[in-house]
Amino acid sequence: MFKKKNFSLLIVTAIFLFQAGCKNFSFDGITGASLPFDPDGNSMYHQSDETAMQPNTLEVLGEVEESGVVDLTQFYKREVVLREAKLLDNGEYEFAGAYRYIGYSLFDLLHPFNHQKKNKEEFPPAIDLYVVVENDKGEAVSLSWGEIFYTLNPHQILISTESAPVKPYKVEVEYPVEKQWKLVIASDLYSNRQLVNPVKITVKSFDKKDYVIDREIDPLFAPEMVISFADTLTIPVNDLLAADRNLEYKTIFYGMGMGHHPNPGFKGISLEKVMDRYVEDYPTSWLRNGLVCFAGMDGYRTVYSFSELFYRADFSATMLQITEEMEDGGRYRIFSPGDFYADRSVKSLAEMYIFTE
Repeated sequence: MFKKKNFSLLIVTAIFLFQAGCKNFSFDGITGASLPFDPDGNSMYHQSDETAMQPNTLEVLGEVEESGVVDLTQFYKREVVLREAKLLDNGEYEFAGAYRYIGYSLFDLLHPFNHQKKNKEEFPPAIDLYVVVENDKGEAVSLSWGEIFYTLNPHQILISTESAPVKPYKVEVEYPVEKQWKLVIASDLYSNRQLVNPVKITVKSFDKKDYVIDREIDPLFAPEMVISFADTLTIPVNDLLAADRNLEYKTIFYGMGMGHHPNPGFKGISLEKVMDRYVEDYPTSWLRNGLVCFAGMDGYRTVYSFSELFYRADFSATMLQITEEMEDGGRYRIFSPGDFYADRSVKSLAEMYIFTE
């Protein structure tokens, strides 16, 4: 009896001390996943208080099993930091500030809305999906399904409900804060895809062109690919050979279906250099609305956003692999080291189709 009483007393004492030590914190099991940071510490990101942003309702529709309004009370919030600057038409950028954002991850918000692809009978993989996020003014930005769900570093795309400036300590600065919630993408180098007051997310699959599935091609080798701009201009690419390879990646190749695939690595050229070589110029609007479909000669295809290919905050260069002559799966193959899964690495590329949505 004496031991039981002592044990009960210890529990009560521990609970009291825990509550006393945390008396300054407001616990919320819905909107916060962790305790707030004490500004008296090592984090330079948490030296400023958050400012609340006005939320709105958010609807998910398109190619999903059941469309509907997102119930925000069912989700925890996450946190990202970013340096905010918009790329201008002249190639310069306009710096707005550095921020810490707290909000709802698009990964979490879209997870309950199971995709229902309209082309699933022909092409079941979800790698040709993308989403269009629209605000109350009808403005929109586009993201690939893969940069939300297949990336090595998920939860970098938030609809933020609180923001705080990340300020330097040697100079006085004032960074403006939005009053309404907004879409922020911490994985982007530039902030062109930020969107104030988003109200709608539409899930879509690629339907701009038909690519016939043919699994019987042997050997699978495409000597040429073309860069197409929504069918208005087509540029052939056939003169990039093994001698042009100046980039090499070692990787652990892991697919969604079959898991680990032993792979010696990739040798090729950065996709940015390919664009510089074959495409003279392109508008900054592509950062916001540009999408790219890579299609193999066997009809296998995937969709990336233009920003995730060419304007990444981690500077992880997407590669165009260049194989040896007549190597199976060649001559060209796309590889993004920023992906967790290997499924978007389309081989024997026949077309790089650029479009806006």
